[in-house]
Amino acid sequence: MKIKKIISNPKSSFFAIKQKIEFRLQLYQAKHKQLIALKKTKGRNPINCVFFALDSSIWKYDMIYRIMLDNSRFNPTILVCPIVNYGRENMLKKMEQCFCFFKDKGYNVIKSYNEEEDEYFDVRRLSPDIIFYTNPYRGFIDERYYITHFNDILTVYVPYFMNCSNVKGFSNNMPLHNLVWRKYVETDYELQLAKIEQKRHGLNVVYTGYPGIEKLIDKKYKPEINPWKIKDGKLKKIIWAPHHTIEKGCFGHTCFLEYCDFMIEMAKKYEGHVQFVFKPHPLLKNKLQILWGIEKTNIYYATWESMANSSLCEDDYIDLFLTSDAMIHDSGSFIVEYLYVNKPVMRTINDIPLSEMFNRFALDCFGQYYLSNAKEEVEQFIQNVINDVDPLKEKRTQFVNDVLMPKGSPSQNIINDILDSIDNQILYRN
Repeated sequence: MKIKKIISNPKSSFFAIKQKIEFRLQLYQAKHKQLIALKKTKGRNPINCVFFALDSSIWKYDMIYRIMLDNSRFNPTILVCPIVNYGRENMLKKMEQCFCFFKDKGYNVIKSYNEEEDEYFDVRRLSPDIIFYTNPYRGFIDERYYITHFNDILTVYVPYFMNCSNVKGFSNNMPLHNLVWRKYVETDYELQLAKIEQKRHGLNVVYTGYPGIEKLIDKKYKPEINPWKIKDGKLKKIIWAPHHTIEKGCFGHTCFLEYCDFMIEMAKKYEGHVQFVFKPHPLLKNKLQILWGIEKTNIYYATWESMANSSLCEDDYIDLFLTSDAMIHDSGSFIVEYLYVNKPVMRTINDIPLSEMFNRFALDCFGQYYLSNAKEEVEQFIQNVINDVDPLKEKRTQFVNDVLMPKGSPSQNIINDILDSIDNQILYRN
């Protein structure tokens, strides 16, 4: 059958073979040049680290950055890079939002694009020893900052989400996953999956735990921001976090189009008992503008900002999670992340079986969820939150303690691995 396809379409088969050969060559060159880069970095003090940031809502390196600030071995800088797949206006808006997010924290941050001069920043001016990526997708970040231009520099990737997808290779077999010097993963399950699915068979993958949950489990951390409109604390605080997969042919996670008007009704109906935060996936607005148009989309988002007991959150969500009482969502990484705060959580589901979309780890997490495929069940969940009814609390607590809690600090584990690898010239762990 395969021979017939090759004969019937020789051009496409030749192109596919050519791509495979080119990628294998890239992997060989990456290994060779990373070894050279590792040797150059030995004894370097400080080690220049550049974080390629794209969107504040998917920033997972905060604790790593802070540890580096307090360690003389490191010199960290954040470079805000352009998101280019939704046009220039969206690119400039996202860059400004992201830049202000880090500037307000007092971090060492640079914009990669100067709008007045129409010039892009040459990252090599910073003499980076290590570049940290926050997103694996080619075509999302401006091409001049894609990993193929930096195979002579040590590169690191920490996923911006905890993998729950059942799509083979989605979380570990894209070009960037294979080309980075280190990919730090959240679970041993993900490490074993990489060994099976990745072209490099997990050679560059290290299990450290997920830095994105560090503040969620740190008892000493106190929320820095109160994202809720009403500050008196009398109303229950519920997050609604819909995913972006609204278009046909996508993963099919979201029930947003079925619930978008209903959730506004719920906010109005329970105004005296609950306040809501609308926490959409960063890509949802762009996709709604295509589906609904810009005006309708803007009106919808503005509605959540203008109601007396609701608000919109498009930035980092750690403090939002910690100060909430419950969440309703159909997102991806939130499947795992919200469980760390150990509060009631509901998943709105559609007709697609969860086992078709999600991996075994995610299905185990759903065992701690209230699942709903009807609006009446969502409303019942809201009423239960108001009345402090939470039958799954004991079971959920045991799951969090026995399954989810990492061994030590994930961020410190990553720092330790980087320093040990550089000092002892360890190219790969596996």
